[in-house]
Amino acid sequence: MNVQINDCTIRDGGYLLNKNSDPEFIKGVINGLIAGGIDIIESGFLQTKTNGESIVYRNSVDAMRFMPEKRGISHFTGFCDNSRYSIENLDDCTGKSFDYLRISFAKHEWKDALRFASNAAKKGYKVFVNPMDAPGYTAEERAEVITEVNTIKPYAFSIVDTFGAMYLEDLHEIFAQVDKLLDKSIRIGLHSHNNLQLSCALAEVFIDLAVKADRDVVVDGSLYGMGRGAGNALTEVIANYLNKKCGKHYDESALFDTIEKYIEPLTKDVFWGYNLPMFVCGFESSHVDNVYHLQQSGCTAREMYKVLDSMDKNKRRRYGSHYSKDDFTELDKVYEEYKKN
Repeated sequence: MNVQINDCTIRDGGYLLNKNSDPEFIKGVINGLIAGGIDIIESGFLQTKTNGESIVYRNSVDAMRFMPEKRGISHFTGFCDNSRYSIENLDDCTGKSFDYLRISFAKHEWKDALRFASNAAKKGYKVFVNPMDAPGYTAEERAEVITEVNTIKPYAFSIVDTFGAMYLEDLHEIFAQVDKLLDKSIRIGLHSHNNLQLSCALAEVFIDLAVKADRDVVVDGSLYGMGRGAGNALTEVIANYLNKKCGKHYDESALFDTIEKYIEPLTKDVFWGYNLPMFVCGFESSHVDNVYHLQQSGCTAREMYKVLDSMDKNKRRRYGSHYSKDDFTELDKVYEEYKKN
């Protein structure tokens, strides 16, 4: 049984910087994570359409711009949304750039996404299959996806809490099903958001469940919890838990130095973490962009709760190509109706 940490600071934290993080920040964080002995480091986004953003890449060659020659034990991964990237743009894995690849997708995209994952694996990548919004699947729907995943045997299948809506009992239930149905050669991953202030608790429970099941797993985090909205589980907290409970040897001092030099200074200009809107986002299972839009409309937390609660569940989870990123027509309509009443 082995636990790996996948750090998302560059990628998930990159949302806060419009995917255009300063090169010195990127290099500093990467070198700090390598010094800390973090297993896997997300290097940024793979997208078909690029606009010159520093952490958006067209392929693995493009992604090499910030990768150091000396990597210690660390590996790199590329991240892509199924709706925003095409397999035709992905070159073969050479081992010189990222050798892990994470494919994220909405429920209605899962068959297309698994075809992508299969083709990416044939190109030599260790593929993570990341279906968004794990609590949004029924047991039957999840079983159907896992059955197909077993035929392509990716590196990992992740439990993704996209909207920060998962409670500990949800994780117990989902992990039990995934562990039972997923081929034992495939690792289980966990990616959570901290809207309900449970990300680190979820990570620790996930690790404990993996130990009991004798299952290889990958748990996601970011330094200082840096990530869009409420942020993520904290890499340094996960590392500390694994050092104390699982005999790991991550260098906490290197992680502390990196946080103090590169992450803490950003808090003067950008915000992530707990607040009432992010809490509403979590318990209503809403996409964070909806909350941001309502905030810009002057909505109070109480109004956000009422408006989102009255929306169709699928519509408040809107994401990716199924909806235009800037189209909040339905949300605005519900909000205007709320104000009238």
